[in-house]
Amino acid sequence: MKNIILCCLIAVTNCIAQQDSTKIIYLIPGTGSDGRLFERLDSEHETAVIQYLVPEKGMNMSEYAQLLTQQIDTSRRFSIIGVSLGGMLAVEMSKFLQAEEVILVSSAKTRHELPYKYRFFRYAPLHRVLGGRFYKFCTLLFQPIYEPLTKEDEIIWQAMLKEKPPKFIKRVIRCMVEWDNETYNSALVTHIHGTKDKTLPIKHVENAIVIEDGTHIMMLDRATELSEIIKDTIK
Repeated sequence: MKNIILCCLIAVTNCIAQQDSTKIIYLIPGTGSDGRLFERLDSEHETAVIQYLVPEKGMNMSEYAQLLTQQIDTSRRFSIIGVSLGGMLAVEMSKFLQAEEVILVSSAKTRHELPYKYRFFRYAPLHRVLGGRFYKFCTLLFQPIYEPLTKEDEIIWQAMLKEKPPKFIKRVIRCMVEWDNETYNSALVTHIHGTKDKTLPIKHVENAIVIEDGTHIMMLDRATELSEIIKDTIK
């Protein structure tokens, strides 16, 4: 009887240890998107989408990243995949969390990889005056022109953007424009970027895996290709 109980205890212990050793991938979407952005991502691990909250007024990127990390279970092994704004937040999270891998897609690792218009607004702060509705209108109007999608993908993309609160968009744009990060862990961070990204042009990006003809929204229309790269990166 004692042997049976001992075997049961060992089995339960092994089961708990196995559960603790499993990895979860946290997915952080871009400014105008949500979990639907990752629906075509093929992952070998459990995934969870970070849900955006409206930043407090005046909150910077680092402070916002710390707020969102309340959704991350640090008792488990985990990695982070961030797209656009999500990638910038992932870089900040990597400074105070023990992620095993951090993958950026269509994003920036430091403020130097942001386009010149962001740097201009940093010194001529029009972004503090313009409202979130203005940004939504401009994005809905111009994004399909210079980064066209299939009809199906455009419907998904527009639906995600239209559901974003204007206050959220205004405040995260301020986070991006005023982002002052200068460093990142090159041994931890993998950056994937498309050659036809018009939102964050690749000419400003260093040390990235290049996707030919990939756009800023390639997590939608190049998900199969991205999935293979991500599988090779996340162990």
